[in-house]
Amino acid sequence: MSSHQSGSGSDREFGSAPAPSPRLAASSDAARPSLPADSDGIRYVTSSDLFAGAREVVIQHERHRYRLKITSKGGMILNK
Repeated sequence: MSSHQSGSGSDREFGSAPAPSPRLAASSDAARPSLPADSDGIRYVTSSDLFAGAREVVIQHERHRYRLKITSKGGMILNK
């Protein structure tokens, strides 16, 4: 069910990140304008906008990827 490859650890390197699909890259840039940060510099995003119907998203931060998952009970878990 998951496309995660366990054991290699290569999914954490920036260079091994798959290219985003052209459909997703184009639609996400055009469909949702970037939200400005509030006066404290915090940008708020709803989970429905972030996940867009998926149960897991990958967040690229510097040279590492983090997986944010929705649990079966509706919570969220962030894994490196």
